[in-house]
Amino acid sequence: MTQVAQQIVEALARGDKLTAIKLARQSGGGSLKEAVELIESMSGNDARGIQLRVQKAINAAKQAAGEHDQHTHAQSMQAARQANNRRPTVVMGDAPGSMRWVLIALAVGAGAVWLILG
Repeated sequence: MTQVAQQIVEALARGDKLTAIKLARQSGGGSLKEAVELIESMSGNDARGIQLRVQKAINAAKQAAGEHDQHTHAQSMQAARQANNRRPTVVMGDAPGSMRWVLIALAVGAGAVWLILG
């Protein structure tokens, strides 16, 4: 890499595009437009570079949003557990459908009353 090219790269690393453009014009003797295009392509501000940076930013935003959603969901679940701090209505060892027999007995009793009075 020539000394001028090294100076241009150093100027771009500092963020000094104006100096980089001046150095490019002095070394190449081209027009201002050509020097600006050269510096833009070197600094990564061409269309492909911009597209890659935008894609990186979109991916980072999606990842941050996903982490935020997971964190918010975990907080809401913890709050729900704390708000409903009560004994469960079903306990290990309970027979399933124990209230079903009461309902059947009431239905049979209602049917008997309907047949007798009806």
